[in-house]
Amino acid sequence: MDSSSGRRLQTTETSLAIIDAVNELGEARMSELADRLDLSTSTIHVHLKTLLDQEYLVKRGEQYRLGMKLFHLGEGARTRNEWYEVARRKTHELADSCGEEVTFAIEEYGRAITLFNVVANVPSKGFQVGRYYYLHNSAVGKAILAALPETRVNEILDRWGLPAETEYTVTDRETLLEDIARTEERGYSVNDQEAVEGLRSVGVPVTAPHGGVLGALDISGPLYRLPPNDELASMLQDVVDELESELGVQ
Repeated sequence: MDSSSGRRLQTTETSLAIIDAVNELGEARMSELADRLDLSTSTIHVHLKTLLDQEYLVKRGEQYRLGMKLFHLGEGARTRNEWYEVARRKTHELADSCGEEVTFAIEEYGRAITLFNVVANVPSKGFQVGRYYYLHNSAVGKAILAALPETRVNEILDRWGLPAETEYTVTDRETLLEDIARTEERGYSVNDQEAVEGLRSVGVPVTAPHGGVLGALDISGPLYRLPPNDELASMLQDVVDELESELGVQ
């Protein structure tokens, strides 16, 4: 999914840039936002006042933070998909059966976003929900890339590049494309310490009800504990088959 070309409103872009900046900083003063976005404090002030009035930001002293209205909107976006409940249930079932961390993510604007994240036997679940990350060095991401048309893959790589997050991250496009081809051939992706050192994960794509790729499921865990990749892929594929069957995928 990509933004369409055409006329855009600079005022809207500025307000959204302020929300992004506050999110990245955690909290920020007006002067910090002005410096970060290279705008006058008077311009920032007008936008902040509007965002406060509309409840997208909250103010504590001189610091601005994201408002919970954004959580409400995000949860609405997540739950209004027809596949939401099936994907949620299957993610939890897989985590319970395999005893490891399981993630379901989709692609949006060239990055993966976590919709469900369940860690087996951990009371606090879903700590990565809503997290964006790159496709080229994650198991769910590479599984999604392998299910996308080549033109779309190249668009994504052109936009986001291949930044290194560990010494194991693939940063050469041809090498990545070879990895994607292997993923497509065997039906599952492998992330071997490419995003987090010491962590391995295996992913399988999920087909959407009307064709194309819906997202992907992966199982992650420490290198010393996870079973072989083909065993993880088999567990994933069984659950993906059940998920797609319930969604009516032909």
